[in-house]
Amino acid sequence: MKRHIRSISMIVAFLVGGLFHAQLAPLGAWLPISVALMLSITFVGIETARLKPQRMHLWVLLGIQVIGLAFWGLARAAGYPVLAESLFFCGIAPVAIAAPVIVNLLKGDVEFTTTALVLSQFVFALVTPLLMPLVVQVEGFCYTELAAEVALQLATVLGIPALVAVFLRRVYPPSKGWTARLRDVSLGIWIMNLTIIAGVGTQRVLEMEVSWWDMLPLVVGSLVVCITGFVAGYKLGGRGLKRECSQCMGQKNTILTLYIASQWYVHPLAYIGPAFYVFFHNIANALQIALANAESRKSRASSRHCEDK
Repeated sequence: MKRHIRSISMIVAFLVGGLFHAQLAPLGAWLPISVALMLSITFVGIETARLKPQRMHLWVLLGIQVIGLAFWGLARAAGYPVLAESLFFCGIAPVAIAAPVIVNLLKGDVEFTTTALVLSQFVFALVTPLLMPLVVQVEGFCYTELAAEVALQLATVLGIPALVAVFLRRVYPPSKGWTARLRDVSLGIWIMNLTIIAGVGTQRVLEMEVSWWDMLPLVVGSLVVCITGFVAGYKLGGRGLKRECSQCMGQKNTILTLYIASQWYVHPLAYIGPAFYVFFHNIANALQIALANAESRKSRASSRHCEDK
């Protein structure tokens, strides 16, 4: 039921953000604080002692970077710089906070996925400031200035929550249970952030007066990147970790990339790709869960048939 509420809320958030963009766009200044608060609630409940990095995690993290850079490079070489920016944000995003939940529903290795989740956030925070000046190429800004600004923004939304979580767990150990108790609060903050981001993005796109035809390549490109991530992860994971790796490489922390994609140094249209990625990776998850449930029912029916014999 909660998954359906999340999906419906996501659609409502985009609709409200699109309809009331003029009123919501000024609230974009509060996004770093709001995103940091949401991540703090998540991080404080992560058991760091249970995080067990494996060699496969290295391949997953490398795969995320390769997908983002490969699609950016292909679009850039073809002469579509805005599409390149958009596809970069779709591919480079870290593992979604909800990925361990989906893997649990798929009866997969939750600890592997949680470890990938934590590691991918730090890799994103470290690598993105170095890549961003090459990807967006803002006129009038030197490489170090833009890299420093991106690093500061990511330090605010990722670094501060991590430090807050470590501090709380040390001074008040029972705080690790807050994540479960505040799950609905975290969902509410997520919806609010998505609504504001939709308002900011809509406002920027409308100021450009672009047509739906101009947006179509970014939507289709987003779908292609999404499929590539899920399929590549499935193949990479092999027999033992195919569902876990598929989730890690396909389901993205879109709040982070939408936040970065809504900044002044990114082309306004580049926001379209990661915005639609939200829909695509949720559709992929729904299909995976449906297939897993069908497989489980088939297995139980087969077991009962064998017992009857």
